[in-house]
Amino acid sequence: MEEPFKPLSLSIKELFGNADSLYKIPVYQRPYKWENDQVEQLWDDITEAYYNGEENYFLGSIITAKPRDNEKSLYSDVVDGQQRLTTLMIMFCVIRDLFPDINQDNFDDNPFAVSIDEIKASISLHGKSERLKLYTHAQHNSDFEKYILKGDTTTLSFPYKYQIRIDEEPKFKFINTAVIFRNKFNDIGREESEKIIDFIFNKIKLIRIDCKNREFAIKLFQVLNDRGMDLTAADLIKSYLLEKLYSKYSSDPDTSKIKENQFILDWREMENTISNCEDINVNDLFIMYEYYSLAQNPRKSLYDELQNEFESKDPNVVIDDVKNFAKSYYTHIWEAQDKLNYSFWYIRWSVYWKTILLTAIHTNYTDYESLKYELRRFYYLYWIAGKTLSQIKQTSFNLIKWIKEKQSIEFIKSQLDEKVENDEIIDLVQRNLNSERIANNAWIKPLLILLEYDATDNNNHGFIPLSKDLHLEHILPIRYDSFDDWNHFNEELATKWINSAGNLTLLSGAKNIECSNNPFKTKISIYTGKGKYNDKDEKITSFQITQEIVRQYNEDMFNKQWSIEAIKYRRKWFLNQVSNLFDIDLEEIIKEEAPQLN
Repeated sequence: MEEPFKPLSLSIKELFGNADSLYKIPVYQRPYKWENDQVEQLWDDITEAYYNGEENYFLGSIITAKPRDNEKSLYSDVVDGQQRLTTLMIMFCVIRDLFPDINQDNFDDNPFAVSIDEIKASISLHGKSERLKLYTHAQHNSDFEKYILKGDTTTLSFPYKYQIRIDEEPKFKFINTAVIFRNKFNDIGREESEKIIDFIFNKIKLIRIDCKNREFAIKLFQVLNDRGMDLTAADLIKSYLLEKLYSKYSSDPDTSKIKENQFILDWREMENTISNCEDINVNDLFIMYEYYSLAQNPRKSLYDELQNEFESKDPNVVIDDVKNFAKSYYTHIWEAQDKLNYSFWYIRWSVYWKTILLTAIHTNYTDYESLKYELRRFYYLYWIAGKTLSQIKQTSFNLIKWIKEKQSIEFIKSQLDEKVENDEIIDLVQRNLNSERIANNAWIKPLLILLEYDATDNNNHGFIPLSKDLHLEHILPIRYDSFDDWNHFNEELATKWINSAGNLTLLSGAKNIECSNNPFKTKISIYTGKGKYNDKDEKITSFQITQEIVRQYNEDMFNKQWSIEAIKYRRKWFLNQVSNLFDIDLEEIIKEEAPQLN
């Protein structure tokens, strides 16, 4: 009986120099990814082992799979280890170009000295068949040949950093790796380079695990991941689906090839879609897809849960659905440009609200806009109430389930209202909104941003990011006692009101730095857009909710002073706006004269 796999301990010379040392990076693999850090680390590992005098240095393992019988190919698929193999091949080509007469004076003294013929034999078999082919994309192999295998690496220059980051054009990474190695060898000189090259080819070893077929190789890949290999859940899901695909069409090679190519195209389209979103990666997408699929709290790992979920499904149908899931995310969540959508981006527990909205989009839920209002209300109320993930988690999964069941928006609203009532959320919200320490809460800036959105008629208002340039402005400044203009506040009054809702607004850019501790008249000038030191500072922004203070000043509502009466008026305005925003009754605290301590 044929063994399912065979591990071999091979030196670099054997790994690339034996008759069966022909490798291809198959279509389902990612393009070449290594950048400076990984290449530098490989070099450091090799040279450290060399200078430590190690006799045998283990560089890791690779997993290969024999080609299918119908492929009639001598090349083995590289299921794991492609980044190291590609990097080593680039190194060989650099050595070939830098040292065409390598070790020519050393063969008499050192029988293990590496010759230029051995270097070339590691790059191609008999000068005809390349030892490593890249099938991740037709252009990738062409670029690899042009710049590395058949090019002159001594003429290459470092690409720009932005080019190196383009994953779909790995040619820049090929070139970058080649230049790094060229510089390394040049820095240490010819004599030392030859010694290190001899060490690399003779003393460094890898374990090559040759598997009888791709299916077993992928299974082994998954098992090794459980033992600590650096693979993501998305990688494992991809390999699991491909394994199912191979098994399903094992008796029909032509159909198998068509289905495999379609799977790879759909997977790449999904990856490209998500790469345009700065907030999530493919793994995050699969977590949301898991939550959407299960509609309940997962009990196992992401990979295990989705493996069970996909067990009876066609892999091509699965990846097509995930691809559309990604498109929905990009179009309706990441790219959505309206004020209601913007308000979600400040909420904690983002994986939950994103999954709920995605579920509604993906299932064509009819009351999507109403759902968004109810969802925003629910999450903000629990956030302001001081609740944690444990208080919203089960309800979040329930929401996914209700949406998939096509429950009416009236039913969903009643369920959320019931939970809010049972958890006494409104009482907690009232207490925290009325706190004299409201400025210390993480939700106060987002809440003021929502009031700013609400203060404008334009639904396509630009998104206001929570960045370092967005400041929470204390109208009565923290260091009020530094100015005579604020002498109408004593310590007791200031302590009670300075961090309350009535004394806060938003500023961005340089404005808060200028405003932070100044007389009220100076602040008004800055709120208007005139900096303290410039007639007009175009780099600063005063929001509509801040301009309201300017309007009151110009209309002489409080004798051009920021007084207790002005703060109370602002507090009442703030609470009324929040009341309207979340449809809650705040009359009880609106009538109160002073904020309460948390």
